[in-house]
Amino acid sequence: MLLQTWIAQALCGLVLFSASCRKEKPMEIGGNISLPVVAPDLQSQGISSLPGALYQNQASSPIHWQPWTRATMTMARESRRLLFCVIVMPQQPGFQTALDSLTRDSSCVSEINDHYIPVLVDGDATREMGLLTADLCAEIKQPLSPPLFLWMTHEGNPVAWIPVNQSETDGVVAMFNQSHTMVSQMWSDSWDYVLKNSAMDNANRRKRFEARKISRVTSNQPATDVVRSLRQLSSLYDAYSRTFDETGGLFPCSSLGLLATSSVHPGLPADVRSHCLKTTRELLKDLLPSPMFDPLDGGVFQSRKGTTWDLPSFTRDCPAQARVAETLFEAYRATREPRALDAALGVIAFAEKNYLTPEGLFSMGISVPTPAEKWMWSVEDIEKLLPPADATWWIKATGMKGLGNLPSDVDPRREFFRCNTLGLDKPMAEIAADEGVSIEVFKPRFDAAKTKLLATREARIGKIPLDVNPHAGASLRMVSAYAAAFATTGDASYREKAITLIKKSRETFSVGARIRMFSKDTPESIGAGRAFIYALAMQASLDVAAITSDEQWLVWAEDLATSATELFTAKDFLKECPDDAKIIDLPVTDLVMLFDDSTAGLVSMAECRLAEIGRPLVQSFSALATPMPTYILEKPVLHTDLLLATLARHYKMVVIMGEGLSPALKLAVEQLPLRVIQRRSASPQDQIPAGTVKVLSGGGTPQMVTTPEALRTALLPAQAN
Repeated sequence: MLLQTWIAQALCGLVLFSASCRKEKPMEIGGNISLPVVAPDLQSQGISSLPGALYQNQASSPIHWQPWTRATMTMARESRRLLFCVIVMPQQPGFQTALDSLTRDSSCVSEINDHYIPVLVDGDATREMGLLTADLCAEIKQPLSPPLFLWMTHEGNPVAWIPVNQSETDGVVAMFNQSHTMVSQMWSDSWDYVLKNSAMDNANRRKRFEARKISRVTSNQPATDVVRSLRQLSSLYDAYSRTFDETGGLFPCSSLGLLATSSVHPGLPADVRSHCLKTTRELLKDLLPSPMFDPLDGGVFQSRKGTTWDLPSFTRDCPAQARVAETLFEAYRATREPRALDAALGVIAFAEKNYLTPEGLFSMGISVPTPAEKWMWSVEDIEKLLPPADATWWIKATGMKGLGNLPSDVDPRREFFRCNTLGLDKPMAEIAADEGVSIEVFKPRFDAAKTKLLATREARIGKIPLDVNPHAGASLRMVSAYAAAFATTGDASYREKAITLIKKSRETFSVGARIRMFSKDTPESIGAGRAFIYALAMQASLDVAAITSDEQWLVWAEDLATSATELFTAKDFLKECPDDAKIIDLPVTDLVMLFDDSTAGLVSMAECRLAEIGRPLVQSFSALATPMPTYILEKPVLHTDLLLATLARHYKMVVIMGEGLSPALKLAVEQLPLRVIQRRSASPQDQIPAGTVKVLSGGGTPQMVTTPEALRTALLPAQAN
């Protein structure tokens, strides 16, 4: 489709009007006639002092970006200008290319600065705006493709919007200019009509959103429906074509994690466990040897190009690394595939090297757009850089070919002719065996080859600025990744890292009973914690409580739940944004795994875990968190987090700890899977003998166990066999 045609279709979000009989009138404020007043703040950047990688990334832009605040809305009203908002997801580096295109064009910069209030919105921190982009794109029947250009009135009503098509980044300026011509003419001809019509449109949009939230049908048989969903999820994978339908190009974190967890859950039917285990193993066969896992630095790429895992998108961020690590630990528990464990530990090491801040917290990490070929290699490159003997095994182990190793369906235009992506088909031990040497002898050669190639690639790509801005979401994700690492390996250093990190996170991101996104104060509309961050904090605190048996983290989780109840409970739906941070008046809620786990799924799991340890949520909040909507059956891939919570709730696995447990048995309890197995200390009413653990599993007969072996057999019989 031609760019002009695409723009015309996307701009159907524009307010329609007939200007022939309308005259521009002065804007009335408080009953008085006002003339436009352009605030001095609009002559310069307004975001350079804000914390966060996005704002620091654009701090030197010639566009006079303003923050997403009520003060900015006031400036728009007083200057009689529309806001030109760019909603960005910092995890997706395409925004940098789009913004660079605007800033390189001086006339475009002038048009933006002279006609609008330019506002840069972090759709990750200001999560309700990130979620809103999906609804707005659906209105104009365009696929979600951040960043989103959004023209808005000072009252917070959208006027026009258009997603930046990632395949059309060369036409960003043309896209803006055509949109600007239409919007500015409309505003000049009849700004009063634009205000009235956009308000009316947004009121109708609000009604549609509210009706959609209220109309969802809740399953009256969630235990049965979760099994049906698991059957459907596992059936989406086809081992013959090596495809996993409906998962798109993102690394299938949540799907793989749910399948792995379900494959060893004793309360599920044996055939469901078997199918889930088979799918888990097949997915690992596809993913672990693929270039999605970088054999040079150990990191994982979060998405792919094309229909196979042969060509990654070469973008990474810290939360994605943490999620993949957690998933691989669960997959290792289910399959005992050593490469899954090695990959998980490698991903954690990569995150520590690249995202750990001087304060001991973690940053989001913004990828710099880099041509894909700079990440790739030719056979000649390897032969030039490595000794002949090492070049031979490296080329063989990574599947490199003289003409390139990308399948034709991945690179149909042969754009990457003679280029190879790197993925290790075999673990290091097998490569050593093929070379006829011990792993002890081979490992120095293996490490030297990786170091040489990594240094060459880094020189080729150039210096990438490190993100040193502490980020609440990334830090809390890494707490859970450390907890999962300890629970899987028993390595106490990971437990200590989890404890240290959650303490720093609580000290840094908590302000009284509330949570903020950044380590520094910002206006509430920018930095106040949304429901998603509270849910991540509850998850992290419950994970640390599980691996430490320390009551203080249960208390913090309960406190977080209390604050979340006060901030995010609304009639019939779970609000994403607290009222004192809200600018746009729409009932935005997070029910679908759009960019990450959903708030609904995370809160539902937290509710289940808190209820099992005798710390239930307030009923009004619990009622919003616990239902399983029937639409999950149609798209299980988009709701795997909520399915996991439903599985934990209706197929309970509970460990009740008596007093005086032996160190070995206590450690065994702390190393159980974090989410679906709940643990709590015994009360006098439980009547559990000292040194004993009571196991309630899958609705079966309660068991009393006194040894780690008996505990594992009682809870994970599928794994034990």
